[in-house]
Formats: sequence, structure tokens, C-alpha cells
Amino acid sequence: MSADVTRIELAKALKSIKAIATPTQFEETKKLYIQEGGEESVMSAVNGLSEEDEFSMLTKLLNTATHIIGLEQRPLIEGEYIVPDLFVNLKMGNAVNGKSAKDFGEYKCLIEVKSTEKDNFKIGGSRLKRLRNISDLMGFPLLFAIRFLRAKQNAFWAIIEDDRSSTSLNVTYQAAIDGVRNVVWNEYILTPNPNLIIKCEFSKSATINSIQHNEYGNQLSATFTDGTNTLTQNSSEAFMTCGLLETYNLQEIKVEKINDDKTIQYLRPTLGSAFLADLIYKMNNLIVDEFGNVVYDASKLVVRSDTGAHETLVNRQLIEVLAKPLVDKKLLFIGAIGDLDKQLNKWKEFGGK
Repeated sequence: MSADVTRIELAKALKSIKAIATPTQFEETKKLYIQEGGEESVMSAVNGLSEEDEFSMLTKLLNTATHIIGLEQRPLIEGEYIVPDLFVNLKMGNAVNGKSAKDFGEYKCLIEVKSTEKDNFKIGGSRLKRLRNISDLMGFPLLFAIRFLRAKQNAFWAIIEDDRSSTSLNVTYQAAIDGVRNVVWNEYILTPNPNLIIKCEFSKSATINSIQHNEYGNQLSATFTDGTNTLTQNSSEAFMTCGLLETYNLQEIKVEKINDDKTIQYLRPTLGSAFLADLIYKMNNLIVDEFGNVVYDASKLVVRSDTGAHETLVNRQLIEVLAKPLVDKKLLFIGAIGDLDKQLNKWKEFGGK
């Protein structure tokens, strides 16, 4: 590696290679370009850059933006400014208040994407000032999207507006609720009925395309009930709904052996509630290839955006289709994130009518 290549420039190059290479090819490339003892530092930067793709993919899958454009951050003319990661044009509804995207104009903004292993994220001083300078120059408001990596298995993001009354920003977990994530992503909480039980019927002799259990065979049907309200689905419908509820960490509570062929498995969710973005993120991460590797990789998907690779992903529309029968039967409940009126007022401030 050339001595005048910075850690960040190397990380950007490696991130691009990682997005198109096989794991083996990427490991060989790292050996060529990362100096001895420098892998941890460089890969930390690669992973940080990858969070930009995670945020971009989630925003696309949540269907709240018309444009998501990564900005070139190597200006030819240096100055007292730092270019943020993304330009985003938002056009979103506010579902919990009965508003659709048709009721919204547009909200153009700059978004700086960050991640942290800590319980909070701080930014201030010259870095914040220079980000604000480019925001003023371009005439777009500045937002920050921060991912808390201690909950890596979840889409634990906070999205906040810049606060010009302060010379520094300190973002904590609470900002996931008190910030503008619920507005930017038009998000809400889905909570299972506390009495919900899932009854899955399996057959060893069945050849239908459905959930396969190593011991019980193929799933024939699934019944969802709280003891009063009941929903029964077969084959592919049951497969997809069970996939949705699997994101609530299903626990087996009982197994009933009917005969040598048929088995009934009883499950219940152990996660009390989930944000919409979490459901999308976790359901996409359930999909594996023939080798058991998770298919979802935001960076790889971003570079394959023109190949149709996004068409098979779980998105907002699919989650809402799967959730509707459960919501109608009062087996799943929709709730607001944070204060309902505050969310509506902020949505209107951004461009809602």
C-alpha cells in the first residue's frame, strides 16, 4: 500500500471490494493492502462506512424517500466544511395519525451517519461546525442517524435534528424514541397480544413448500389464537406469517405427537414489542443461502441496486400485508413511538398537510 493513502481512503476502497468479492477473495485482498498490526483499525473504519449502506437500505425498505444519494466526501477545494454522508429527499406519511405520503410535500435534508459501541454518541467542536457550514452553504437542514452497536441484532437507530442552540450534541438511547426516527421512517410499534399462542401442524410425509423442521417435517398449517380470537393459515401464508412472528423470538412451550407422521408444536413470542424497522431488518436476516449464510448484506445490495436484488427483500409493504390479518383479529396491536401529537406536529413541520 502506498504510504500516502490514509486509513479512511483504504477503508473506502476495501468496502467497495467487499461488496463485490467473495469472503475468500476479500481476505486475500486484506492481506495485500493492510499493514501488519493495522487490521483492527482499518476494519473498524470499513464497518463504520458500511453503516451508511445499512441506513440507506432501511430507509428504502421503509419507503419514506424518493432520493437517497451518497455524497462524494473528497472535495477538490479544501475549506472549513465537511460533506455529510447522504442527501435524502423524504416523502412519507404518518401512519399512526392516518396520514399518507400523498399528504406530504417533500423534505430535502443532509444526513450524517454514525455508529457507536458506547451508550451515547457525542459530536461537537470544529467537526460539528464544519458540518453546519456545508448545511448552510447547500441550504438543506442537517440530520444525524446514529446506530447503537451494542444491539447489533436489531436496527437500533436514533435519528435527530441538528440543534443550533448547542455547540455539541449528545445522543443517547432515548433519542430512538424522542428524536425524529418515528417521523423520518413513518414508524410505529407492533405488539403481540400477551395471550398469543401459535399452533403449528407438521407432517413428515408432506412435500409442500413450507417451513421445514428437522424432527417434525414440513409445516401444513398454523393457527394463531389468544383463546378468543383465532386465525388459521395454510402453506405459504402460514410460512410467511410465522416468519414475521419469528422476529419476536418464538419459544416452544409444548409439543403434541399425533401419530408417527403428524406433530403439533405450540409457540409463543417472548419479545414484548418491536419497531417496524426492527421487523424488516430481522426478517431479512432470517433468510439464508444453501450454506446457512445470511443473504442480507446492505453493502452488497447497494452495489447491486440495478440487478433486481432488492425485489426479494422484506419491505414495509410486505410486513403490513402479513400483519393486517393479525391486527384485524386483535392478535397484534399497532402503537405510536413516543408522543402521538408531537409526532404529528413534527411531520407537519417537515412538510405534512
